[in-house]
Amino acid sequence: MLANNCMGMAEHKPLEQATDDELAQRMRDIMAEMGPLEEALGRLRSQIQQVVSEQKRRERMQHLKARMQVRTTVAKGQLPTLQQVAESSNELVAPETPLKELTFFRDSGTEIGLGYATSREPTVWMTNGSQTTAVKTVSEIRERYLDGWDFGTGAHPGVRIHIPNSRTEKILQATEVFVKPNQ
Repeated sequence: MLANNCMGMAEHKPLEQATDDELAQRMRDIMAEMGPLEEALGRLRSQIQQVVSEQKRRERMQHLKARMQVRTTVAKGQLPTLQQVAESSNELVAPETPLKELTFFRDSGTEIGLGYATSREPTVWMTNGSQTTAVKTVSEIRERYLDGWDFGTGAHPGVRIHIPNSRTEKILQATEVFVKPNQ
């Protein structure tokens, strides 16, 4: 086919010397030659879209399955809440554990991050009424909680959470935040 194209180009006068009719005919010839290539390209694009759609479907199914597993685990009471972790003396989570080594969920199975959506690492704000501080380890949460501190700030009691990879933020009660150690 390429040899035919080269020969076809050789048969034609240089573009500068061609008449308007010859230029129009050459345009029609080129367009006719492109037709089958565009059809083949369209079929290939369609096949790619089918593969991409199947990949996305599988990813959604894996995501939903993971959320269902979390929901089931939460429903069975197998994941402690942040409140239970703060109150526990039997170390539901090792005290030296930094929050960045834990995964947090809502009861719907949605993974959440602690603190502001723009923060670099998970943070829980706690207040004693006159002071507010950011804590980043389980031991700090327990220590402050046992000293009478509450979750949140004076203006916003509770635990600030966000959906990972979004700017969506919300404040929940510590009993609504479930904790899972990363394995």
